[in-house]
Amino acid sequence: MLDTKNNVMLYEARKAKHKPHIVLQILIFAAVILASQMAAGMLIGMPLGIVASQSYGFERFASEGINSFISYMYDFINNLPEWFTVLSLFGTAVSTFLYFIYCRAIEGRSYASMGVRMKGMLNNYCFGYLIGIVMIAAAVVLAVLLGGAKFTGLNMDVSVTYIILFFLGYLIQGMSEEVCFRGYFMVSCANKVHVAWAVAISSVAFAALHLANPGITPLAFFNLALFGVFAAVYVLRTDDLWGACAIHSAWNFFQGNIFGISVSGSAQSTSVFGTAFVEGRGLISGGSFGIEGGICTTVVMLLGIALVLFLPQKKRPELSNEELEEERPAASREPVPVYIEK
Repeated sequence: MLDTKNNVMLYEARKAKHKPHIVLQILIFAAVILASQMAAGMLIGMPLGIVASQSYGFERFASEGINSFISYMYDFINNLPEWFTVLSLFGTAVSTFLYFIYCRAIEGRSYASMGVRMKGMLNNYCFGYLIGIVMIAAAVVLAVLLGGAKFTGLNMDVSVTYIILFFLGYLIQGMSEEVCFRGYFMVSCANKVHVAWAVAISSVAFAALHLANPGITPLAFFNLALFGVFAAVYVLRTDDLWGACAIHSAWNFFQGNIFGISVSGSAQSTSVFGTAFVEGRGLISGGSFGIEGGICTTVVMLLGIALVLFLPQKKRPELSNEELEEERPAASREPVPVYIEK
């Protein structure tokens, strides 16, 4: 069973200067998410607005009015150019920066408490990326074997430039969500509630962030929460965030730009291979939401969680006596004397 004893991330997090009550922590988290989304939205929204305004034209706006412009913008947003999708992935770097600022400046947490350490970083990341590839490939192959999907072959006109840009963009996007939900929120919650509750709260919050995505279903929501649980227990087991960042990035990139499947409801137009879903088999394939909305992902996630929880685990080095002394709460104050000696 997963053992969190002597976990450096949890230990370092207990040294935080500010540890809000769990209810307040959730409210603060919602505010941080909103602020980060607004900041990233402003960054990527400006070039989009410029392009939309130029393509619509001032003369047309003057003659047809605001209602026509709003209708045009609605159609424009629903058919965004591919460069905007890439830009939005890179824009998540702004959110990542704000999560670090909050944890460091407001809660007073160390980088180690977020699982961001340089020792073994490359090995942990590469191993995590390999795990992510295996997991998404297993889900897709299982969907094909069960008759929910079929490969349509190699896309000969694929843009190598866009594949590279998507690869880099998902490296940033995967890291951003893992820093947010696992490095920041889960560990901060664990300062006030049992770690199992912290995993559950952060996983449900992760799934809830996708509620506005196209094609979301109850099963898709459940699978996203399962992914949150898997990523959380993987982080706790490895005592490191880099591996989970890599798993997240590999899952999204290979799902969308290698296999050609919608990523959490967002369709990808540039992919190395094509995968078509069989009509009427949405329970297996996930339908319009993508493979994450089907039972194949459920099976892969449950198996992944079980392996992380129950595979034999190396015993972590015990914290030193000095560190344990620092971790214990301070002694209570001496009682005030009932009289003052003259």
